[in-house]
Amino acid sequence: MNEGDVGVSGQLGTRLIKAPRPHTARGFRLPGVGRVMFTRDPGDAKIFAREVFASELVAIHRDGDGQLIHAHDLGSGLVNDAGVLSMGNDFAWPAPSAGAVNILRIANNHATGTGATAAAVTDIKLQTVSGFGGQTMVAGVQTLVQGTAAGTGTTGNHKYQSVATISYTGTEAVTEWGLFGNLGAIGGTALTSATGSPFTAGASTTGTVTGTPLTASSTTVQGQANTVIENTNATRVSWGLVLSNTTSVVTVGAWYLTATGASGTAPVNADTYVFRPVMWDHKVFAAINGNNGDSIQFTYQLTVNQGG
Repeated sequence: MNEGDVGVSGQLGTRLIKAPRPHTARGFRLPGVGRVMFTRDPGDAKIFAREVFASELVAIHRDGDGQLIHAHDLGSGLVNDAGVLSMGNDFAWPAPSAGAVNILRIANNHATGTGATAAAVTDIKLQTVSGFGGQTMVAGVQTLVQGTAAGTGTTGNHKYQSVATISYTGTEAVTEWGLFGNLGAIGGTALTSATGSPFTAGASTTGTVTGTPLTASSTTVQGQANTVIENTNATRVSWGLVLSNTTSVVTVGAWYLTATGASGTAPVNADTYVFRPVMWDHKVFAAINGNNGDSIQFTYQLTVNQGG
């Protein structure tokens, strides 16, 4: 009869992961120079005064066993032209019974890529979409993080927060992240849809698609309202924010050149296009090197400071 020993051991480790918060800016005066502002924000925002919207992105990288690899403070991102344009039309978006389509309501879908060019306010898409999981939008958990009372006012730290975890199926250097709206009535979790492509006609504020493949927008139906339609013809690469649509015609406020944001060109017959969700915020950062089975939890916060 053989005898054996069985032993069980475990190890409990702890590591503090700080909650995301915008990086403050401090000002001081230099004689003969004037006022100088300083911040430790590693992000991309061009303005860091407190009387504006301020964003913050944190990425928690874990391996396939759920063990923490690294917590990355990625700093501020760039709220994009399309997102600001969408917010400017906030009063006019449809109000479907299934849920509002205002931009901060639907800007809750996270996706990643491998592009390395610095983010720009003209961005409407990821530069190079992930091939191992980040190409599929993941809906976040939205919350309102309220500031604490201070005298007769508040600290001004009221925050919109969206948290999502993206799982990866292969080795990839993740270098960019975007927060997106939705694809409208077309639905799905892809970043693009070519439903109805190509155009059959266009004008300064309209584009007519092939057939009648679209769900018409109305005061109660989103249709393709609050999505971006991008003309992908090589000589007329332009986009427009869809304000409303019939089953075959989209109405935009204007067409903008995808490369620069300058005035674009109306589509013509046979121009191909894709619908895209509105990109609200975009961030490009130093590589987070992931392997098959790894995951990255992204926590995005948008702070709305009072006083502006």
